[in-house]
Amino acid sequence: MRRSPTVLLAVSLLLLALAGGTALAGDIVTVPTANQVRAGEVDVATYYISVDEDSLIAPIRPYGIDFVRCQTLYVGLTDKIEIDAHRYDVDVLGTETIWNATYVLQPEDAKRPIIVIGGRDLSREYDNASYFVSAAKTLNPPVGGPPTEPIVRLHLSLGTEDNTLFGEERHEGIFGGVQSLLRPANPAVGLVALYDGTDVITGLTLVPKPGWPTLKGGTFGGHWWVGINYTFNQK
Repeated sequence: MRRSPTVLLAVSLLLLALAGGTALAGDIVTVPTANQVRAGEVDVATYYISVDEDSLIAPIRPYGIDFVRCQTLYVGLTDKIEIDAHRYDVDVLGTETIWNATYVLQPEDAKRPIIVIGGRDLSREYDNASYFVSAAKTLNPPVGGPPTEPIVRLHLSLGTEDNTLFGEERHEGIFGGVQSLLRPANPAVGLVALYDGTDVITGLTLVPKPGWPTLKGGTFGGHWWVGINYTFNQK
């Protein structure tokens, strides 16, 4: 059934959660990408989003929403299939969980980008699922060992209307941006800048030491957020 604009806020901050960690896996903020966890890999995260009501659409503003807590789970069933669960706890509205999935059509190699197809909110908690095809290519992957210089990865996607974010139309048509691992290690520092069809999104990531969780934070329109995620292999 169709949800009210107030409940839509629970997913409005949807993947603010994922600012693109140094492992280059998962969606980046609210933007679907071709980044993918591999078979047996699991990524878990928790985030806090501070909400600027002046940046919200008018029907949501009267509810006095100050923050949203998010928990996300990404699971690689195979090297080609990933499923995701995202739970959102809005301070005055309660919780919602949505399900997403992606499938790799073409793996990335030295010459070709990775290409995936995917869907968001496949359980249709917010009326309609949305679909996309995404490509990503690392321009200068490390050769013969760990990276020693900044790495740049480009993202480009084509999607259908996704109205689960602030009740606005996102991810319809062409969207994408750039992701960079600025400093490879000790500490590893990453940066992302993307456009989702409606807003410019930025994020900074930090891994203090190899094997540690990724600390991250950034902006989404007029809001700001912080979070932490950890990727491990369950095998």
